Amino acid sequence: MCLLLVCAVAGTAQPALAQNAVQAPAQHQATQPVLELPALPGSLRLDRATAVRLAEMRAPEVLGAEAEVRGVTGFRSAADRGLHRPPRLEVAAGPRHVPGGGRLGVDVSVGLFQEFSTGRYGRELDRFATSAKVRAESHLEAVRRDARVRASLAWLDALEARAFLAIRRRSVDGAKEILRIAQARVAAGRSSPGEAALAQSLVGSAEAAAMAAEGSITIADANLRHVCGLELHRPLQLVGALQRTAESIDEESLRNHVRDSSPDLMAAKAEANAAEQAAKLGRASSRPFLDLGPSLTRESTGEWLVLGHVRLPLPGIDPAAAENAELQLLAHMARAQTGVAEQAMLKNVEIDLHEREHAMRVRDLLKTGSIEPAERATREAELQYEAGRTDLVSVIAARRELYDAHERWTQAAADVQRAEARLERYVAVAQLQKGRLAPGRK
Repeated sequence: MCLLLVCAVAGTAQPALAQNAVQAPAQHQATQPVLELPALPGSLRLDRATAVRLAEMRAPEVLGAEAEVRGVTGFRSAADRGLHRPPRLEVAAGPRHVPGGGRLGVDVSVGLFQEFSTGRYGRELDRFATSAKVRAESHLEAVRRDARVRASLAWLDALEARAFLAIRRRSVDGAKEILRIAQARVAAGRSSPGEAALAQSLVGSAEAAAMAAEGSITIADANLRHVCGLELHRPLQLVGALQRTAESIDEESLRNHVRDSSPDLMAAKAEANAAEQAAKLGRASSRPFLDLGPSLTRESTGEWLVLGHVRLPLPGIDPAAAENAELQLLAHMARAQTGVAEQAMLKNVEIDLHEREHAMRVRDLLKTGSIEPAERATREAELQYEAGRTDLVSVIAARRELYDAHERWTQAAADVQRAEARLERYVAVAQLQKGRLAPGRK
């Protein structure tokens, strides 16, 4: 049972159904109907794959991650410089006096000095620049993967909302047919006016439910446009099916992939490595620097002196000990967070695998164990009511069970794809379903 939707929505306005697109409940079929809404001018035809591609390029969070990648080039530029401290020029001048108050002239001295790190600051800066680049690129890949997942989920929400609208509009059509029968029975004196009032209430409830579904479409479309980077008022034409063939997934290979190379875990490891390199860079920066350089002095006597200078720092306390300790603390916390992230991802994988299998079972059971008998029961109840052999309450009970089963089937079918979309945060499910990995249980 596959529900295919082709819809166009702009804001909260919902175009009228195509003529004869939805049948009244008196003519229930074993398959879901096709809901076709005419495309509005300028609407974007959007299937799930297109939504995913758009989100990967245009999602708001991707813009920030891309800016981070561009920004870390500054670290590389700093690391590639030959000198990391500017040279220092010293000039000294003053008169020379002799005992008795005499003055010989002026002494002038000029020196040029360069500082060199004793803690290999340049090497640590180079490593930090590399780790910062890896961190930014890993973060970008994780953000893009997250955007793809969010786009899939938003697209499924919008598709599910349209499916609910299709079901509820069928319910409205069926309720109006029951109202027609009830009014005819009252006019013929075969039923009380209260029965017609009850049928009218049924129509009102069905119309309110359909209106609520229209509001859900508006919200779902807004979320979908946002994650895909689309104009917030652009009409959408969604194309896709809620039910897809469920193929087996190699669960053990999926778990191994999460441990080894899932984007989120790679980003966590890159963050930890960058934090560790930041701590090392801080320690190198606070290590003493050597001063080397020549000086040239002209004495007042006319003599010239050329000297070479080496300034050696004495062993002492680290002036940035507290700051370095904080950087090391952050590095330890980031390293520990990688283990936390791995366990969280493995937990989510187990939950998503279970929810996928559970939703498939619920979906299939609803089709054969609920929808099909409910369709027969509703059809029989409506015929018996029209023939005067049963009351309206029996018809309402059968209809409630039928449309409730249809909506639960729709939700279960969407939940199967939602679980797969969440699994695609770690690896494309298609890779697990196309025989690239050994098959496992469904």
